[in-house]
Amino acid sequence: MDYGTYSSASAGIAYLRRLEVVTNNLANVNTPGFKGEYLKQEQQPFEKTLASVSGDPIAKPDHDRYGGVSQFSTFTDFSLGSIRQTGNPLDVALKNPNDFFSVQTPQGARFTRAGNFTINGAGELTLQDGSQVLGDGGPITITGSSVKIHANGGIEVDGEVVGNLQVTRFSDLKNLKPEGSSRFKLDGAGGETVPAEVIPGSLEGSNVGVIPSVVELITVNRAFDMYTRTARNIDEMNQMSINQLGRGR
Repeated sequence: MDYGTYSSASAGIAYLRRLEVVTNNLANVNTPGFKGEYLKQEQQPFEKTLASVSGDPIAKPDHDRYGGVSQFSTFTDFSLGSIRQTGNPLDVALKNPNDFFSVQTPQGARFTRAGNFTINGAGELTLQDGSQVLGDGGPITITGSSVKIHANGGIEVDGEVVGNLQVTRFSDLKNLKPEGSSRFKLDGAGGETVPAEVIPGSLEGSNVGVIPSVVELITVNRAFDMYTRTARNIDEMNQMSINQLGRGR
């Protein structure tokens, strides 16, 4: 593969991955507690390329001269989303941007900032996806009719406190990996249980801006189209050169 095709194809792959990330962000602009993801791009070291094991003596000089393909990773923007009042007694928003509600899923403990709770058929306080919201004694069961969540995380049912929301604080958020449904998995160590500080009857929204994301989507779409057309044009020119060379002989 010549360098022009190689470069345009590499750029096309980069913009395709970026398109996936932007599309996912846009799909979650109205998801409570959602944190936007963004793409980080860097050149792949020669040692991690297939060319490094090819035995080609000019592979390394070519890589140093022109650069290799890009490798990508995503990072999460944990900045605070806007908080709005809903008046729903089961809605709560966390005050500290490093705090997360602790929840139980079939895959184990997870963390979220989505505070739009509900009550399932068994009377358990859950997320909208069914994950159990954890209190200081495990899952929280609500058997009464009147529910109130206080600013300190205390859950009052028919005038009696039945539990307290379990909140985990992370001084370093880099070990939290998004898992969908505004949930995060802890990949490594970190996190400590702290007294809850919440805003009752309120929700933290997504921290993704609609207009900037739409503008980025248009830009990425155009760039992806440009690079794929460039790769196609180079391939057609190469084919024409091969055909002309064949006729010349």
